[in-house]
Amino acid sequence: MAKKVKSWEDLINDGEQYGASEVEYNPTEKVIIESIKDKTVLKIQDKYAFSKTGQSIGENHGVELARIIANFEPCRDVTSFILTHNELGPEGLQQLVESEKLTQIEYLHLGSNRLGDEGLRILSQAKIFSKVHTLNLECNGITAEGATALASSPVFTKVTSLNLVDNRIGEEGALAFADSDTFKNLTYLHLGGNRIKSKEVKEAVRNSPKLSQLKTLKIF
Repeated sequence: MAKKVKSWEDLINDGEQYGASEVEYNPTEKVIIESIKDKTVLKIQDKYAFSKTGQSIGENHGVELARIIANFEPCRDVTSFILTHNELGPEGLQQLVESEKLTQIEYLHLGSNRLGDEGLRILSQAKIFSKVHTLNLECNGITAEGATALASSPVFTKVTSLNLVDNRIGEEGALAFADSDTFKNLTYLHLGGNRIKSKEVKEAVRNSPKLSQLKTLKIF
């Protein structure tokens, strides 16, 4: 009897290898494969997803994970990249932006990864992400410095949705977006939880001629 060819869902659900059967994957790679849906959506929302492999989650977890993902062939077709709560830090982010595999990303969510302002400087120059239309950087310790770097980025001109909730960009950072040519296509902007108190600043963002496409603004 001819052997049944397994579908993508069969492969990731039974734990067998994706691609050529002779390829041997380590436990981390297997978790990554199991986190890819329909070949295009990578979703890993918590570093403890890796604890089921019996691996210890050390202080270099985020950097090592980013290194593996950046060079992992099954990620080549991923268009939605959701990697949160994995402590990437700037060093891990640097691994991702140097990847030759992650070239199709359109939806990018890197929330709660301790990116900080250094990470935003790296991200702002990451040409690999020039196709991104949805960008979520919530809870990353970003201040006005990082916000200014992002607002002046030559990369993210296609972004229509930007989420920076629960950072620390303040009023200076908010004004950087109000004056941004990069984000002129925004229809959704979330700046909640960013220490923005001034009514004048809120109005400046709300009425910015450079954000003329905005339909939803959350600022507080």
